[in-house]
Amino acid sequence: MESSHEIAKLCESWWGKLADNTKEDQHRFAEQLLNLLGWGTVTPIESKPVLAHVGSASYVLRSGAQIAVAAHFVMPGALDPPSSLTKRGLDFCDTTRLLVNETRALNVDYAFITDLYRSYFYDARTDELLMSADSPAEFRRDMADPLRQADIESGSLEQLRRPPRTEVARHLHEWCHYWRETIVAHSGLADDAAFLVLDRLLVLRYLFEHDILKRTGWRLRRRFAELVGKAFSADSRGCGRVLCGLFHDIWFDWKADLFAAEPAIDAVLEKDSVAVPLLKESALHSRTKFSIATILESFNYGEAAEKARVRMVPDANEDREGYLARQTLAAIDEAHIEIDLADEGYRAILHWFDNLVAMYERLDVEFERQAAQGAACMPEIDLFEWSEIAARRPQALTDRLQHAVERGMTVYYSTPRQLRTARLMLYLHLISRYHQSKQRFLSFPKIEAVFERRPRILEVDRKWIFQGQPSEFDE
Repeated sequence: MESSHEIAKLCESWWGKLADNTKEDQHRFAEQLLNLLGWGTVTPIESKPVLAHVGSASYVLRSGAQIAVAAHFVMPGALDPPSSLTKRGLDFCDTTRLLVNETRALNVDYAFITDLYRSYFYDARTDELLMSADSPAEFRRDMADPLRQADIESGSLEQLRRPPRTEVARHLHEWCHYWRETIVAHSGLADDAAFLVLDRLLVLRYLFEHDILKRTGWRLRRRFAELVGKAFSADSRGCGRVLCGLFHDIWFDWKADLFAAEPAIDAVLEKDSVAVPLLKESALHSRTKFSIATILESFNYGEAAEKARVRMVPDANEDREGYLARQTLAAIDEAHIEIDLADEGYRAILHWFDNLVAMYERLDVEFERQAAQGAACMPEIDLFEWSEIAARRPQALTDRLQHAVERGMTVYYSTPRQLRTARLMLYLHLISRYHQSKQRFLSFPKIEAVFERRPRILEVDRKWIFQGQPSEFDE
């Protein structure tokens, strides 16, 4: 209790004499707070451009050989209240984003950032905000004990509660809906067009962690980072046009239909009054938000039926599984399945896409075995014969992921929301599969062709209707 009282006095003293405090005072107050938390020995971090830019007095706190914490003390006014960030669905303010990135560059695991009034504590490896406090009272109550050296040595940081996926997804949902309303208010666009802008940003952020756009001169992460840096700079003019140009290049160079030119959307994004704050806030999210599971969970809102489709786990489908198991090399190019979102949910797209690709992989092995056997029977095989063998390779085995999208499946949707959710999930899953397989990526398949509006009666419905009810003699 005495230590907590001393922490309160220290914070009040810093803020009470703020106008007269110097840089030396900043270091002195910082080291006094660390001393009250049990850190008798701290290592100052040498001045770096980022630290100088935000006016931070920074230290490395080491507990044994395994755990290190970077403690950054900034001047008042540099930090937003943590509660205001949470309300907006964000994980960082401008200053904490810079300092967490700097902490990661120092190869330090955790970042403690405070102005002796507002405080943040991040896992720098994952970008997760683990603790925060809007006031010294909240700091003493919620953050002081886990940050004491003795507690850290006993494992307090490993025991900190990580934000559950449902909470992270809710924050992402709230941010997307805030910006949907903002874009609509500035432009008069329909909701679907406004959400398309946000879906593009979600795909961009996912691509940062699964960069499959490998081509000379193509550096997506660097280009976007430079654009965000311009948005944060004193001269942010032209950010909107650059953002539209980036979207156009992804569409033109990589055939991503999601980024196809839409004059009405471009007209809105070219306005710096929209693009600059949107770009800045898009950078203030944790990387943990941009996983397929979390993005899908962010659609878990609204009517009960839609929420069920988000959570629905694909059921076994003996007819479809049997159909895929019966496929042969002779007919593989024409194999096709249909998925009904209304009955099967969004995860069914990912599940049956993977099943299709697994079937192609099985038949690819069979084709290679047959080709090897044929070659073994011919002691002297020339290039023409090899070309003939290669020509017999089914198209489905050339680029399995592309064929699965363009020829292997149809997804039926009933509402614009279902189309939006399903399309976004397929883009993310396709990126994930190319990233996992290390397969050379040339361009996005024609994803838009996969989706069709659901007819009143599907073929499976027709079969069920006309097959009649089983009688007692059928059982």
